[in-house]
Amino acid sequence: MSNFKEAPALKKMPRLGAAPQQPQPSTIDDVAASGASGLVRGSVELGMLPATIKRLGDRGAEYVVNQGDEFVRSIFGLPPMSDEWRAKVQKAKDESWGAKMDNAIYSGQDAVRDVMDENLYAPQTTPGKYAETVGEFVPSAVLGGGNLLTNVVKYGAVPGLASEAAGQATEGTKLEPYARLVGALLGSGIVPAGERLITPLPVSAERQLMNQALRNEGIELTGGQASGSTILRNAESDLGGAAAKKFSEMQGDQHTRAAVSRAGISADRATPEVMHQALTRIGDDLDALAANNSLIPDPQLANDIATARRDYNSRVGEGARAPVVEDSIIDIARLVNGGQRGETYKATRSRLEEEQAKNWHNREISEALSAIRNAMDDAMERSIATQDPNSLNAWQEAKRQYRNFLDLEKAVAAAGEDAPKGIISPSHLQSAMRPQSPRAFAQEDGDFTALVKAGKEVLKPLSSSGGSPVRSFIQKGIPALVSAGAGHKLAGGHGAMLGAIAGGAVPYAAGRILLSPPVRAYLQNQLIQPTRLTSPRVAALAQALLSQQAAQGQQQPKR
Repeated sequence: MSNFKEAPALKKMPRLGAAPQQPQPSTIDDVAASGASGLVRGSVELGMLPATIKRLGDRGAEYVVNQGDEFVRSIFGLPPMSDEWRAKVQKAKDESWGAKMDNAIYSGQDAVRDVMDENLYAPQTTPGKYAETVGEFVPSAVLGGGNLLTNVVKYGAVPGLASEAAGQATEGTKLEPYARLVGALLGSGIVPAGERLITPLPVSAERQLMNQALRNEGIELTGGQASGSTILRNAESDLGGAAAKKFSEMQGDQHTRAAVSRAGISADRATPEVMHQALTRIGDDLDALAANNSLIPDPQLANDIATARRDYNSRVGEGARAPVVEDSIIDIARLVNGGQRGETYKATRSRLEEEQAKNWHNREISEALSAIRNAMDDAMERSIATQDPNSLNAWQEAKRQYRNFLDLEKAVAAAGEDAPKGIISPSHLQSAMRPQSPRAFAQEDGDFTALVKAGKEVLKPLSSSGGSPVRSFIQKGIPALVSAGAGHKLAGGHGAMLGAIAGGAVPYAAGRILLSPPVRAYLQNQLIQPTRLTSPRVAALAQALLSQQAAQGQQQPKR
């Protein structure tokens, strides 16, 4: 037995203004009076909200218990609970102290609602009914901070109008209370159906920036990658099949092109031929610029060389130190003391690169030679700034490309057996960044930093395996079987064959649709951001809905 008042409609006291002898008011007067009536009713209901929540909870719990009892009895073949026994159980509940308190509160709530029904104005026109419903939503919408007018419109007027429209469409049917609730939810954005229809996969501002960074690099994304949805990404992979594999290969080329562009390379693959040509070009650029200038020694060069030697010696014992490090320092000293022009600088630098390549497997030697070479390059840059300022930008760009080229070489090598293909993935690029790059990565000042960050987070690979056998059967086998069954009923054996073919083609087509440019653009759009459920305004609207729905459930519908 429910605690709700179940008075039949004929016993309800007529509301003021509902008597047939009253003259029909003008629409404007009816709207004004109805809106005022709704404001009063909404304010009172807001004050009774704690009792309303408790009352709805009791009713829901009672329904769950009754349904559970019937289900358990049906499982064990027991007869339904008799009316006599049910009455005894209800009587025991009603005689408890808590139930008596609840019933007293609920009776008082019913009495308050009866007084409102007897004394508040009742709408006489359809616009008046809309005005009253809007008025009932407004009191809860104005609570809390924010713009008052915006709150009244978004959480009072819009959901109120939507709720009344849904109620008018289903008036007199069992669906009316539910339609009013759904209408209010949809109108408010608590259930953002309209928003999700436009922007189905909203993402955070941070992810939007990463997505845009990749698009700016010319890298296309799938809806699953852009949104971070694992479910959608798996669907794109499993249903896409060959199309997904082709898309992944295209992304690999696009990411590689974006990476190698940092070294002045224009290519989709970092193949050995492409890398060799790039190294030759960059080296020629550096040599040409150095040939016209002399390396001018300064205290900074001496300090940088001393630091490189000290760092190496601190990590390697005296007996294990490689002569190549000290020999390289001596070469630079001869270069400086000889006052030679760029040709000598070029020869010295080439020897350093050759020795570094020979000792790439020895981290201490490789880093020491790299530090020595960088010290020499920095000194030449300062020399060019003094002797030929017009060439400084060209030198800095060539040196930047050379540093990036060294990272690209490591990234290609990190691919292992796939290195000859020349595809550079985000993970390979990250692992190849120079020892000083972790700080640059944290500070976001490296040439590869933004690309690596966005690539690692967004460019999750699309699997080309097609998923597990079970998932493949669910996604591809079941549609074929269902279609085959339907075809058999319609046209016998031939229909079953055609149905199976058609059903098997559905996932194939779905995968290609998901990866098509228009669908990918639609899934990735961020035109509308969703309403946050934690918003105080949304909570206020929920209060209004609870009160309105409870009132409709406890008493017979007003309309």
